[in-house]
Amino acid sequence: MVKRILCCLLLSLMLWAGAVCAEGAACARIKYDNNRADTQTALRSGKRDTMGKGAAKAESESSITSLGQLAQPGIRIAIGLNTPAEQTLRQDYPEAVLVPYSDIFLAYMDVAKGRADVCISARKEMEFAIRNGLSGVRLLEENYASNKIAVGISPVTAIPDLKGKLNTFIAESKADGTLDDMYERWVLRGEETMPDIPEADNPSFTLRVGTTGSVMPYSYYVGTELAGYDIELARRFAAWLGAKPEFGVFDFGGIVPAAETGRIDCIMSNLFYSEERDEGIPFSDVLFEVEITAMVRDQEQQASITANGPIEQLDGKRIGAATGTTFDAVVRKALPEAEIVYINSAADLIAALEAGKIDGFAVDEPAARQFCREDTRLTVLDEYMDTFEFGFVLPKTAEGEALLEEMDAWLTSLKENGELEQLIEKWTNGPEEEKTLPDYDAFPALKGILTLATEGDYVPMTYYRGSRIVGAEIDLAARFCEASGYGLEIKVMNFDGILPAVKTGKADFAAAGITITDERRESVNFSMPYYTGGTVMVVLKDRQTQASGSADTENAEKTILDSIKDSFNRTFIREDRWQLFVDGVQTTLVITVLSILSGTALGFLVFMLCRNGNVFANGVTRFCIWLVQGMPMVVLLMVLYYIVLGSVAINGIAVAVIGFTLTFGAAVFGLLKMGVGTIDRGQYEAAYALGHSNRHTFFRIILPQAIPHILPAYKGEIVGLIKATAIVGYIAVQDLTKMGDIVRSRTYEAFFPLIAVTVIYFIIEGLLGFLVSKIQIRMNPKKRKPETILKGVKTHD
Repeated sequence: MVKRILCCLLLSLMLWAGAVCAEGAACARIKYDNNRADTQTALRSGKRDTMGKGAAKAESESSITSLGQLAQPGIRIAIGLNTPAEQTLRQDYPEAVLVPYSDIFLAYMDVAKGRADVCISARKEMEFAIRNGLSGVRLLEENYASNKIAVGISPVTAIPDLKGKLNTFIAESKADGTLDDMYERWVLRGEETMPDIPEADNPSFTLRVGTTGSVMPYSYYVGTELAGYDIELARRFAAWLGAKPEFGVFDFGGIVPAAETGRIDCIMSNLFYSEERDEGIPFSDVLFEVEITAMVRDQEQQASITANGPIEQLDGKRIGAATGTTFDAVVRKALPEAEIVYINSAADLIAALEAGKIDGFAVDEPAARQFCREDTRLTVLDEYMDTFEFGFVLPKTAEGEALLEEMDAWLTSLKENGELEQLIEKWTNGPEEEKTLPDYDAFPALKGILTLATEGDYVPMTYYRGSRIVGAEIDLAARFCEASGYGLEIKVMNFDGILPAVKTGKADFAAAGITITDERRESVNFSMPYYTGGTVMVVLKDRQTQASGSADTENAEKTILDSIKDSFNRTFIREDRWQLFVDGVQTTLVITVLSILSGTALGFLVFMLCRNGNVFANGVTRFCIWLVQGMPMVVLLMVLYYIVLGSVAINGIAVAVIGFTLTFGAAVFGLLKMGVGTIDRGQYEAAYALGHSNRHTFFRIILPQAIPHILPAYKGEIVGLIKATAIVGYIAVQDLTKMGDIVRSRTYEAFFPLIAVTVIYFIIEGLLGFLVSKIQIRMNPKKRKPETILKGVKTHD
C-alpha cells in the first residue's frame, strides 16, 4: 500500500515537473529564435554592427583575427588585474567590456571555453601556457604594445638602499650575461630546471620576496617548489646580498599592497612598469621588455576531434575517468599531456562530454558500446589504449584462499567447455530478452551464503533491470554458487567501497568490471580472468551544422515534449524503474526517521548527564562531540563500517543509523545546551524556594520554556540530516540518491532522475518539517487554544 501511494505521488509530481520544464524549454527556444531572428534582421538592415557580448562570435564562422575587431561593442577583453595597459585599452576600445583577473591563467581558460572573447597579456607567457597543454586558443600575430618589466620595491623596506643595491645587481648581471642566459633558458626554451645557486653563508637578514606562483615562465610551481625566471632572479639577488630568500605568494590584487605595507621587501613576478605605478612604489631598472598581444579562441582546434581520427588527437585535451578505476593510469600512459578529470559515474561522464566539460572519456569496450547504443550522439575511437583482464576479487584470508581455489577450478572448466565465452557473448552482444540468469534467491545454500559486492551500474557486467540486479558478472557469480552449493547475497555499493568491503570481510568476493593489476594484488586476491578486453575512448560524433532556427514554434514545442515523454518513459516506466525510486525512498525514510529518534534520545540523555556539571561526563562528551563533528560524514560512515564494525556482520543501514545518530545527537546536545541557557537562573531559584525538586523544576518549568527556542534550529538540523543521507551509497546502502544514480547509469538520462530525486527530497523535508511545525504550535502558548493550555487545570476552585 505504501509503495502504491509513493509511486502515485511520485508519478504525479514528475508529470508536473516535466510539463513545467517542457514549457520553460519551449519558451526559451521561442525566445532564442525570436532574438536571433531580430538580431539578424537588424544586421542586414544596418541598424547594428555587431550582435554583442559574444553573439557575433557564435554566428560567425571565424574567430577574431585582428586587433581591429576588438572595437566591436560588447567584446569581452580579459586582462590581468591592475595591468598598465588597462587605460590604453579603454581608450582604444571604448565599447569593449574589460574584465580584470587576479589569476591570468583563469583568463586563458575563459577564452578557451568562450566565456571571454580575447585575453590581452604578454606573448611569451601565453606561448608558454600553450606549450604546456593549454588548448583551444591561439595568439594573433600582431602585437598590441610592449611593456617594461622591473622589480617593485617596498617603500618601507627595512633593508637600507634596497633600490640602489638591486640596480647594481641588475647592471652586473646584464654585463656578465646572466640575465640573458636566464631569459634564454626560462622564457625562450621553456626549461624548468632551477640551477644550483649557492646560498649566502651565515645570512645576516632575510630578503622577503613577493611573487604570484601562477605566471609561467616567470613565477610558477613545478611540483611543490617555486620555479621560473623571477624565482631564480630572487635567489641570485639574495645570495649577492648575503641574505636568506623568503617567498610570499600573493594574488596580483594583493601583492602591491603587501609591498606598500612592508610585508615584503620587493616584488618579483613579471611586474609591468608604468609611470602611474612608480608613483605608488619605487621600481628597479628595467629587466627586459615584453610584447603584449591577444589570445583568442581557436575554433578549428575546438572542433578538431574526429570520430575516425587517431587517439593522439586527444593528447593535451580534457579526458574523463571514473573515480576509483584504473583508467586514469591508462590515459596518462597513452596521452601524457592530457588533463584528467575525475568523475563519479558513467552517467556523469556522458553528461560532461555532451556539455563540453571534457573532450572524451576512457572506459572498457563493452561498456562503451552499450553507451553508444543508448546514446546515438556518442561514438568510440577504433584504437585500443591498452588491454585488460577482469577477475573476481577475494580477500587474502584462509577462507578467501580456499574460495579462490574452488572458483578458479570452476572457471577453468567453464572456459574449457566453451560456456564462459557463450555467457560473455550473451551479455555483451545478445538481445535483452535472452539475458537471463539463475534464480539465486532460491539456491539451497548447503555450504552457506556468499556475499557479493558489486556496483550495479556497469552495463553489461552488473546493472539493474527493473529492481533486480543482473549482468554478466552476476550470472557468473550465480552459476558458481549454484554449482558449488552456496547461497548468494548481493550488496550494491559505490565502486570506491568495493575493495574495502572485501578486505574487511564485509563481502566474500566482489565483481564490478574490476581490472586485475599488480598493485591491487598486493591487498586482495584475483580469480583467473573471465574477460579480456581493451580500453577505448568515447567521444562525441563529428558535430554537424546546426539548424538555422527557422523551424516554427509548434514543431519546436512538439520536439521538446516528445523528448520529455521519451525521457520520462525510460526513467520511470521501462523495466518498472519506478520501483527503484520507491525502494530508495523507503531506505532514506528509515535511516532518517530512526536517526532523528535515536539521535534526539541520545542528545537528550547526554545533556541530562552533563547538565548539573559532572566533570567526567562533560569531559567525555566534549571529546566525543569534537571527534564526531570534526570528521566528514562520509569518512565517519566508512570508519564505522569498515574499521570499527569491520568484523561485525551488520547491515549498512544499521551503520548509517549509528553514524547519523551520533552526529544528530551531538547537534541535539548543543541545541539543548543553548535553549536551556536562555532561561534565567532566577527561575531555578524561585522553583527551589517553592519546594520543587531539581528534576521537577527542569521538566515542568525550564524545559517547556526552552523547547520553543530550540525547535526552529532543530527543524534545520533535520533538513541537513535528510540531505546528508545521500552519501550512504559508500557503505552498500541503496538510498534514494543511489537509486537515482543507478537509473541514470541505465538510461544515461541526467535530467529526469535528478529531478525525481530533488522532488522527493523536497517532499520528505516538507513532511518532516510539517510535523515539527505542529510540535512548535503545541509548545507555543501564543498559538495554542485556551482550552488546550488549561487542560487538567481546575479553573473554578
